[in-house]
Amino acid sequence: MKRINKITVLAIILFVMLAPLIQKQFKVVREPLLFGSFSKSDDTTLTLASWLDKSYQIHKEKYLNENFGLRNYFVKLNNQVSYSLFQEMHVNDVFRGKKNYLYSYKFYNSYSGQHYNDSHADSVIQSLRVLNKKLKDQKIKLLVCFAPCKESFYPEFLPDTFLSKVKARTYYSVYKEKLVKNNIPLLDYQNYFQKLKANSSYPLFIQGAVHWTTYGAYIALDTLLKRIAFETSKNVNLIKIKSVELSDTARGSDDDISKAFNLFQNLNSGKLAYPTIEYVRNNDSCYKPKVLLIGDSFYYGLNNTWIPSRVFSKESYFLYYFRQAFAHDGRPDQDVVNLDMKKELSNTNIVILFFSVGTLDNFPYGASKISDNIPSRN
Repeated sequence: MKRINKITVLAIILFVMLAPLIQKQFKVVREPLLFGSFSKSDDTTLTLASWLDKSYQIHKEKYLNENFGLRNYFVKLNNQVSYSLFQEMHVNDVFRGKKNYLYSYKFYNSYSGQHYNDSHADSVIQSLRVLNKKLKDQKIKLLVCFAPCKESFYPEFLPDTFLSKVKARTYYSVYKEKLVKNNIPLLDYQNYFQKLKANSSYPLFIQGAVHWTTYGAYIALDTLLKRIAFETSKNVNLIKIKSVELSDTARGSDDDISKAFNLFQNLNSGKLAYPTIEYVRNNDSCYKPKVLLIGDSFYYGLNNTWIPSRVFSKESYFLYYFRQAFAHDGRPDQDVVNLDMKKELSNTNIVILFFSVGTLDNFPYGASKISDNIPSRN
């Protein structure tokens, strides 16, 4: 019996040692993909010089460590053990809350008011007052949109130590109050989504992502189009959800963080909804405003539906953090500093500032400077 046990142990050891070599050579099984930001080392060529200066050994060792058989399985196993047993996460800017809800340190700091400053908030409101007046003088509308972040939508799943540090005075609470007081149009998604939260048929936020779900983005887009129609008093085309496909597997950005964890475990629970929409009106007969939208990553979910490119003017732009310009007509992306802002504003109908509660620390990211480029339409 002891001999059999020794043979079994030896066989297991040999299998563990040889399996990566066999997999590397013959690709016996299909390995899972790894996600996230990383780069693989290229193989190196042996030369006399590289051998003598030891650069060959260094590069070769790095290459072999990153390219042995079954490596992706071992990476996932290591990450799963770290996460499940030690609550360690090999992803930047992420911490774990209750019930496997993942949060962003950056978004939490903004939501909780860790960096709030009264004088900065007053300066921002003053610059928005100036911007609103100058745009209004040229018959251009201004709309400010505050999207919820996961931290503000699900504060109940934050760790208790984080929840206890949330301050009463934050950029969101102050901006909301002062925008209303100064008659600057505000679309408060944070408040709206909290009202939807208890009775929503499908998840608006989930455990494994820091942004709203695809379903949540469609709800936000529907609300935005209705508000643009109201602000412009025009026949802007609207959408409605025709049907919903339910899935146990997250698609697109619905697991933007958990996917980067590279675990075997699925952190999301419940089914996710993926809508099919239809337009309320004939799109060709509708008013298509030129929209200059300055926003953060939460607008990506709306923009990636491709609906804005159909219902807005082809000359419209999404200015990501007021740094990178994405045109709606398929032109190449470019830096905002290369835009002729006066020319773009000359036929703009509405300027939208679209930012999450989790990114208000530096709101509006320089966008108020466009007040210096508003041309006269007189």
